[in-house]
Amino acid sequence: MDREAYNNAPVVEANKRVFFLNGDLVRKHHSSRSSDIMSVYNINKDRIESCLISDFKKNKQRAYTVKDTATLVNRHQKHIYRLVTKGVIPPPVAASLNAERGWRIRAYYSETAVKEIRDILASQHKGRPRKDGLVSNNTVPAVQELTRRMGDGILMYTKTEDGKFVPVWNESI
Repeated sequence: MDREAYNNAPVVEANKRVFFLNGDLVRKHHSSRSSDIMSVYNINKDRIESCLISDFKKNKQRAYTVKDTATLVNRHQKHIYRLVTKGVIPPPVAASLNAERGWRIRAYYSETAVKEIRDILASQHKGRPRKDGLVSNNTVPAVQELTRRMGDGILMYTKTEDGKFVPVWNESI
């Protein structure tokens, strides 16, 4: 997907029921706003844990499926699996006990993992190698573009002399 199509595409929604909290996949179980306490079901440890609602809101991270992660970093889903098996990018966290991946077990990446994957892919050369040894990769989105696609910011564009629109800055929402 080219840059213009990527930036015009809608925001990729994260999972609305599953979140990352301190590196574990959790699901909301019960909350009491009056006492500011919430109980979450820790999927990876198979137990119910309690925490403050304010701490949950401050420390939670959105969970993206492998397909959504591939869309965010402008790659195909099979390419993500190949990179995981080669050991280039970290594996996703499975929604099972001890985070063990298996057949028909859904797996997720956190927000920070998606940004880390983008950084890894941006550092890899794509295409024929250059004689000067520099890395050229125009298919990986910029940090601002990824942030906008995740729904965290707004991009501002400027038009260059050759008629292309390039992102100048982003604004957090």
